[in-house]
Amino acid sequence: MRLLTTLGIVLIANLLAALPAAAEFRAGFGSRVVTPQNFESWTDADGDAQYSPDIDTFNDANGNGVFDAAWMAGFQNGRAANNVHDDLMAVAAVFDDGETRIGIVTADVVGLMANFVASVRTAVPPELELDYVLVHATHNHEGPDTQGLWGAADFESGVSEAYMALLKAEMVGALEDSVAALEPARLSMATIDGYDAALGTMDTRKPLILDPGIRVLMLKRPSSDEGNDSVIGTLVNYGMHVELAWDKNLSFTADLAGYLRRGLSAGLEYDGEIVRPGIGGTTLWLTGNIGGLATVLPGEAVTDPWTQEEITESGHAKARAFGYGVATAVLDTVLTPDGFYEDPAPTLQVAARSVDVPLANYPLAAASLLGLLDRDFDVGLLPPQLTTETEVALLKIGQARVAAIPGELYPEIAVGGIENPSGADYEMAPIEVPPFRPAMQGRVNLMVNLANDAIGYIIPKSEWDNEAPWIYDYEEETYGEVVSVGPDGAPSVHGALLPLLQADGDTP
Repeated sequence: MRLLTTLGIVLIANLLAALPAAAEFRAGFGSRVVTPQNFESWTDADGDAQYSPDIDTFNDANGNGVFDAAWMAGFQNGRAANNVHDDLMAVAAVFDDGETRIGIVTADVVGLMANFVASVRTAVPPELELDYVLVHATHNHEGPDTQGLWGAADFESGVSEAYMALLKAEMVGALEDSVAALEPARLSMATIDGYDAALGTMDTRKPLILDPGIRVLMLKRPSSDEGNDSVIGTLVNYGMHVELAWDKNLSFTADLAGYLRRGLSAGLEYDGEIVRPGIGGTTLWLTGNIGGLATVLPGEAVTDPWTQEEITESGHAKARAFGYGVATAVLDTVLTPDGFYEDPAPTLQVAARSVDVPLANYPLAAASLLGLLDRDFDVGLLPPQLTTETEVALLKIGQARVAAIPGELYPEIAVGGIENPSGADYEMAPIEVPPFRPAMQGRVNLMVNLANDAIGYIIPKSEWDNEAPWIYDYEEETYGEVVSVGPDGAPSVHGALLPLLQADGDTP
């Protein structure tokens, strides 16, 4: 009997040994510099931050008699860069659970069209074995034109094909670095509330709704050591336009996203001194729901988290205060007992869907035909309409969720509060309901704007206003419609993404 028992134990042990080992969750991060190079500086004679050949002069460094400018995106045309304040970066993260491998790569640029995203995905070497790649632009208004809307003048593209080739190569390179750096990881996460007022975040178009809170995913080494060498990397998601250096700035900068990354990883630095240590690792910024638009206007204050100074003047100090403010929120939470939840057994899944969006903004269609925008569209006959293809996606990273949204989502579509104000072009009940956030099933839910495309503002149809009288008794046309695909953009995106969120199972 004892012999049989022993043989049984040996048999069971052998069977267990033959089974595949439990997959190990791994993560890796990488980054590359993507700052434009070899552009010529100039003298802004009248201080309007717009190059005018009649009064402004340039430094003809190569002697060719032509102003070889790097045109900056996000505000007025003709804003040529003069120098570099801090480097623009491509930052990537890769996650692997043994079955699925997901890559996220982001760059400090204003936006990346679907065709460019497709080219990045095509350029990813097969040996990286990435099942899905999310390509994100931080929507940086202090970087180069990557869409074709901010050249020397109206109807002149500011895109440099040489720069776009560099950008693609370095974004792919950041993914390569991330795969090479894959190592066993612990996943923890947090939603951080209570910092929005100090940051000064504001919605600048009624109905004045924000998507509050900072969402964080942190990857640590499976070690008992909780020092700076424990953190592999961190993803930070918040809804804010990356533009606080504002429209007179002529220096390339990653703006608040760069300060957040450096502040969280290396520490808060003032006058060459680190006054509060960072947590180490690589930090990746993911821009949240910013339609409306979410920003801090000139004259409005951001409180510096270290000096407590209220900074109202647009510029690098204001961008630093905001970026360091977000970093401080994360640093505070790291020190809070139970501030982060650790996922005991993270796995990965991806659900993505292509969607045809009706294109009613005919100037954008004309810009595509003229070659200013790298955007494809189809012509439908029944009914007659233009459409353009985009993508929505839901990434499951353990008990966290990442919703990929291809433009700038008005927060009321995410959290509720859509209205049909007097003056709107359509008298109708809101149709982008229910809102996204209540439908998301993760313990921590990230929503990433400018993900895999840049279709402009995603405006609730019942708030669409392209003709006078203007909504909420505004005296002039609101801005969002000018850079939106049209009134059916939001219903299309909502109709495609909501089923992905609703099909997600309950959080374990």
